[in-house]
Amino acid sequence: MDAILLGAGVGMGLVLIVFGLWPARPPLLTAIANIYRTPSAPASRRRRIEEALASPLTRFGLPRRATMADLAVCERDPIAYLGSLAGLAVMALLAPAATVAVMNLMGAGIALTVPIWLGVALAAVAVWITEASLKGKAEQRRLLMRHTLAALLDIVPPALAAGAGVEQALMDSTRISSGWAARRIRHALATARTTRTPLWQALGDLGRETGVVQLEQLAATLQLASGEGTRIRAALTQRGHALSERLAAELEARAESASERMSIPLMLLTSVFLLFLIYPGIAGLQP
Repeated sequence: MDAILLGAGVGMGLVLIVFGLWPARPPLLTAIANIYRTPSAPASRRRRIEEALASPLTRFGLPRRATMADLAVCERDPIAYLGSLAGLAVMALLAPAATVAVMNLMGAGIALTVPIWLGVALAAVAVWITEASLKGKAEQRRLLMRHTLAALLDIVPPALAAGAGVEQALMDSTRISSGWAARRIRHALATARTTRTPLWQALGDLGRETGVVQLEQLAATLQLASGEGTRIRAALTQRGHALSERLAAELEARAESASERMSIPLMLLTSVFLLFLIYPGIAGLQP
């Protein structure tokens, strides 16, 4: 068994070395674009390490589309994320074997089979925890984006009724707002104004990039109601009410879930307390 695991490790190492020494050829369009691209500053040592660790993973199609959306909403670099993920997995994989090797040098005589499997389990757990942490942070940011969007939709219809245009009303509402979500929406609107693209297209791109469906729905509403001020105002008002009701229902569901999670420790504590009360009586009945 040790020989099979050792052979698998050596084979994986040889495959990674071959991929590193003879990388795949880039597409022709990418090669031509690199010729005319402005030279960038030399990468730092940390960046080169991250790229080296992430290169084998990118060839397998990582990160996935859902992970890319989570990275976009968290404003994290995919290469840096893959590099840190690979480094963490390698350290978790090698930590048990290295510990056993040191103990064997001291005369313990422990077989390497268990540490290898333990390292594989630790690496899987490390990857799962990293992915879960990223997903949790991304969901928190999406919730913040939805709350910010609901607040903006409460401000925009009165501005439209006062005679402002859709673009001006949206820009003014984002200027008086603060936070990450308002900044991203403001940047998308400013980019649309600079590039002279429709507002709904910029908001739709932002929604697809970050995974916030409500932005895509707002973009579809603006596209369908474009050109009619009264219709746009009514559509935005309806969209804001629907989003606010959904957020209220979501917050209520979160509160109920938190209450249920809080009741579990109380039930365990009550069970232990009852056990302590009952135990003296049961012990006294024994001969």
